[in-house]
Amino acid sequence: DIFIPAAFEQSINVNNADKFKCKLIVEAANGPTTRKGEDILLRKGVSFLPDVLCNGGGVTVSYFEWLKNIEHVRWGRLLRK
Repeated sequence: DIFIPAAFEQSINVNNADKFKCKLIVEAANGPTTRKGEDILLRKGVSFLPDVLCNGGGVTVSYFEWLKNIEHVRWGRLLRK
């Protein structure tokens, strides 16, 4: 099974890590796993796809949205060459 935390930081922690029965955690949220929670899961053999790889697209889009807003540029103008 795969678990995908996608909303809150530190939602996987020392209080609940031992209850997970999945084999893979795909971190779609920013920092969803605490260090102690991760240590418990790694000892159980759970694999991780870290947040920096899984949600980098969202960060990139947020950057472009920020640029658009500070320059008061419409999305259409950003797409034209």
